[in-house]
Amino acid sequence: MSTETPDTLDPASVDWALTHIQRHGDTDLFPVPFEYGAIKHSWPSLKTKIASIDLASYEARSSIRMLLPKQMFGFRVALQLDPIDTIIYTALAYECAEAVEAARVPKDQRIACSYRFVKSDKGDLFEKNNGWDDFHERGQELASSGEYAKVITADIADFYNQVGHHRVRNALENAGVPPRRAFNVERLLMNFTGGQSRGIPVGPTASVVFSEACLSDVDLFLIRKGYVHTRYVDDFRIFCANESIAWRALHDLTEYLYTAHRLALQSNKTRMLDVRDFVDKELIDPHRVEETTIEQKLALIAEQASIYGDAEEIDDESLNEVVRENLRELFVEALERDVPHLGLCKYLVRRAAALRSGVIRPTIFSHFDKLLPILRDVAHYLVSTTNNKFAPEVTQRLFAAVAACSQAHLKFTKEWTAELLMNRLQDESKEAVAEYINANIQDLGVRRVALLALALRQVDWVRERKETWQNNAPWDRRAIIWAGRALSPDEMNYWLQRVKNAGDLLDAAIAEAALAVGRA
Repeated sequence: MSTETPDTLDPASVDWALTHIQRHGDTDLFPVPFEYGAIKHSWPSLKTKIASIDLASYEARSSIRMLLPKQMFGFRVALQLDPIDTIIYTALAYECAEAVEAARVPKDQRIACSYRFVKSDKGDLFEKNNGWDDFHERGQELASSGEYAKVITADIADFYNQVGHHRVRNALENAGVPPRRAFNVERLLMNFTGGQSRGIPVGPTASVVFSEACLSDVDLFLIRKGYVHTRYVDDFRIFCANESIAWRALHDLTEYLYTAHRLALQSNKTRMLDVRDFVDKELIDPHRVEETTIEQKLALIAEQASIYGDAEEIDDESLNEVVRENLRELFVEALERDVPHLGLCKYLVRRAAALRSGVIRPTIFSHFDKLLPILRDVAHYLVSTTNNKFAPEVTQRLFAAVAACSQAHLKFTKEWTAELLMNRLQDESKEAVAEYINANIQDLGVRRVALLALALRQVDWVRERKETWQNNAPWDRRAIIWAGRALSPDEMNYWLQRVKNAGDLLDAAIAEAALAVGRA
């Protein structure tokens, strides 16, 4: 056998990829498709089929493209890949990650701070800390050292969508990835973009591996030129002794990005700051902001207790109440700024979700528009803090918030709204939810209607479509197959056995899983 890297994946990599997706999701932007739960049922045979795919001739499957709102104005383009493609893409990243990490500037230098790769059998690809703390702390250290008067802050314009595929391939080869495997990555990326030679998918974890591979040489360039900098993804901070050096650093970074990558800096986010302004405007640590305000409020409570002759230690209930109230106040303050601080908002939403506290739910619904760029985190918060008792109220408030939302027309908004509405479907809301989904079928597709039909056990809906299931688009088709569980056992068995024989590898896997679940 040739010693050259084959154009197929290692089955162990494919296995790890599914473990990773089940643990962390397929993207950090969209609802996780039901397919991954179904895939697990059919995994032994499906894994073998995926591992045998010839990547040199493989054509990517159908993906979903959406426009996601940015914080201030405009949109970014994001893809949700077909589950088979996501598994392949993730497995490729897994196979490349070790070489890419070894080629990066060492972690202890705190230059390339973002997403240091540490693979685990549990499906983790990065260290638990995504590197933001290192980025923030290194910025603090450099700013307070007294050696620098100016700081350049800059990020790359539309970085993920502008990265060249051939540049990814070159970066992987430079990192020590076998040339054939680097070619496989380039070809798959070209598939995702319909033959265009630019862009890596926004959202999937695998893209982080390839983006960091591309930016590694930019770090090395800045080091070689003698600049002191730190970086988080495509966000650069360069610390300079004076204005002249700062201008030179900005010039050199701009020219290198264009010459080596055909990339440009985002003009409205590129600034030269006095070091004091940098500290005031850029070094906002959400965790420290929360800690500081809690400490201040606890000190005030202790002072008041002392005045009234009851200076006992603050009990857990009082502490928890302070934490909850503090979360709410900080959340309102972050949202009501002229420019909402979404980094702080995301931190507070995740914190409230971890505490299982519903304290910020009213604020979320009254500021729904502003939170669309972090809607995934908001959705996870609402799910984690909503039990059956609160579900009717949350459903009603969600309907009202979406109705008042200026971007309710976005497919992205509709997808998450449908996901939340169906999360805890109550008898009193079924009619309204069905009306919303059917009214938005052009954006949500037959897929959401099929999943609703399964939830409502609408046998007639499934029966009406089971003979023409192959006429539907892939994502819709799989949902119709999955909805076959609503049929009687005999009818379900007969139909889904035929689907197993006639469908492609994922259709067959969904049918097999539906049969297994339906019989249970």
